[in-house]
Amino acid sequence: MVFSVLVVDDSDFTREALRRALETDPALKVVGEAKTGEEAVELARRLRPHLITMDLSMPGMGGLKAIEKIMAERPVPLVVICERSSSPGQDLNFEAMHRGALELVPKSEVFGGHQMLIQKFATRMRQLAETGVAKPPSAAPAPAVARKPSAEAPLLIGLGASTGGPRALAQVLGELPAAFPVPIAVVQHMATDFFDSFVGFLASRSKLKVCSAEAGMKASPGTVYLAPANHNLTVDRELIFRLTPNTMTSAHCPSVDALFTTMARSLHGRAVGVLMTGMGDDGAQGLLALRRVGARTIVQDAASCAVAGMPLAALALGAAEEVVELKQIATALIEDLRIHRTSEAVARTKKRILIVDDSPLLLEAGRLALEAAGYEVRTLENPLMVAMLLRKNPVDLVLLDVNMPAVQGPQVVTSLRAHGLNSTPVILYSDLDEKLLSTKAAECGATGWLRKTGDEHALIRAIDGWLGGRGRG
Repeated sequence: MVFSVLVVDDSDFTREALRRALETDPALKVVGEAKTGEEAVELARRLRPHLITMDLSMPGMGGLKAIEKIMAERPVPLVVICERSSSPGQDLNFEAMHRGALELVPKSEVFGGHQMLIQKFATRMRQLAETGVAKPPSAAPAPAVARKPSAEAPLLIGLGASTGGPRALAQVLGELPAAFPVPIAVVQHMATDFFDSFVGFLASRSKLKVCSAEAGMKASPGTVYLAPANHNLTVDRELIFRLTPNTMTSAHCPSVDALFTTMARSLHGRAVGVLMTGMGDDGAQGLLALRRVGARTIVQDAASCAVAGMPLAALALGAAEEVVELKQIATALIEDLRIHRTSEAVARTKKRILIVDDSPLLLEAGRLALEAAGYEVRTLENPLMVAMLLRKNPVDLVLLDVNMPAVQGPQVVTSLRAHGLNSTPVILYSDLDEKLLSTKAAECGATGWLRKTGDEHALIRAIDGWLGGRGRG
């Protein structure tokens, strides 16, 4: 089959260069050229092309309005051929994607590029043209891979997307509240020229903080971390991000599979993977890895995808637990967290914690944080009273400061053990160096240790871990 293309640009030279580049693929045929937005709308209506390439800066109507009109009348795969945006205000390139353009292609891939780059461009354009013709196969999932759902709330949500992704991601992230309690990592296939603008585009449409992920960053609630162009984004069990340069082992970098696979390895069931619109199969294997370890896995339904290749590839592997239309993905994430938080709060109401610290300010901060999470909390400023209090009112865990004027934390632990209070877990809690804190805990017989960081979410996760038998120390 030969696919028809409409080229829209006010430059005769550019139109001729695009014609030559496109027709290096024998399956593509340029059937019309337009110099203005008005001409583009009329020719799109009359010629009904399989693909349109669009310039944005033209006399008259301009590219943005033309895209809006064309997509309203007859949606068609549309690609913007553009330069990196340098304007400090509205980014026209991503506004074009918001109005319906599928992809941004740097002009450097067409003008002055070597022959292999031009052929790659033409092949990509043919693949995009095909998406407007081929009907997606059935979205019925393959036999599902068995999983044991995690009873705990996720620590990280991963979103993966490609073709059509910026617009879809903007919709999902735009519907999440500013107080969303879980960090989000995003992999979107994106040319390097447009990455900085992409960060700004999502930030302008989301209540969450949006930033480029950097090596060594720790994921925080209410923040979206974007994998930078040409670097794979991975995460460890402490929610610390790592970046690895493109090694050409994958067709895409950043790779959705790279993120999802490390989420499965590091976080097990305490993760959510969402695979969205995109061409190809990146993310399918990673989503399968997540499902196998008990994580929740979601794919966008084919009907709401610009291109359904990536979600359908995951379905074919049985990697998707749920198929959700685009406008319901944010709701599904919010509801999942609400259910987990409610379940955890019920479990926490049965757990009692004693915090021992000579600082009234730190005692109050710890009490408020843990009570808000659902725990029953007692506080004590005088460490000499710990044994007496525990005999009268047993607790499930003691959080014990190390450096106090009356007596040091390790001495309190030694005294408790000497007086037969061996069954109560005691955690040394301090801002000391990890190595020194670990040594003190081991020497005095403490159950474990925890560093003071000021991160209330980290404190709650750590307490949950201790009471669930997964603590450090």
